[in-house]
Amino acid sequence: MKGFFSDLIQYHFLFLAFLASLFVGVLSGMLSPIIVSRKIEYISDGVAHATFAGVAFAFLISVSTLPVAVLAAILFAFGVSFFSRKQRASENNMIGIFLPLFMALGILFVSLTKGYVPDMMGFLFGNILLVSETDLWFLLVVAIAVTGFVALFFREIQFYAFDEGMAKHYGVPVAFIHYFTLLCLSLSVVASVKIAGVILVNAFLITPGVTARFVAKSFKQMIVYSVLLSLFACYFGLYLGYRLNAPPGTTMVFTLFGEFLLFYLSKPRKKPSLPKR
Repeated sequence: MKGFFSDLIQYHFLFLAFLASLFVGVLSGMLSPIIVSRKIEYISDGVAHATFAGVAFAFLISVSTLPVAVLAAILFAFGVSFFSRKQRASENNMIGIFLPLFMALGILFVSLTKGYVPDMMGFLFGNILLVSETDLWFLLVVAIAVTGFVALFFREIQFYAFDEGMAKHYGVPVAFIHYFTLLCLSLSVVASVKIAGVILVNAFLITPGVTARFVAKSFKQMIVYSVLLSLFACYFGLYLGYRLNAPPGTTMVFTLFGEFLLFYLSKPRKKPSLPKR
């Protein structure tokens, strides 16, 4: 552990990776309870895959990957929401249609890219050691925006997360909360891709919220526990990756699952209730 901290100070790229992991921990911890309570886990997975199409298109036209990836993620999330809220197709139907479509577009764009094609493995599985200062600033801005959104609209988000119909009844601006949540989700996925990659990023957005639900007695506690669990997993996962010379994104996911398993096994089972006569 002592050698890890000394290397954090000595090596700039490792320090950037450490800061990035902390920002991702805050981001995923904040959003995970909302995603889990609202049961929109599949949208976050789809947004991650849509990011791949955005990155591939950016390579095709030789521009910066960040704005194109953000645009692709937002198009996916808003597209799924737009079609499903028309009630002519379910949310899962639209995710099942859009996810392979965006992946197919990504593969097409990669195949059409002339000359040197960058290694896409880093985007699929993440490489936190390649995080740049630009990535770090983007993560910081998104983390501040998400934290501000949750703090300012906590009551409305709580209504929206657990009962959208009741939220509408009490005058909660459900459409605004829904689409802004999707915007935060899209930005968070794009910001976290370099850490966990397209394949693994969904674990960061789902596992902390599920684990926190085992011990939380309120939605506020759920968010607090989720952030703490996510921060620990990001830090300890980075340390494990450093010690084992393994990809940090994978060790972070293993840590997240370890937390889930620990709380799942330690939570006492509820006794089955007897049927009423």
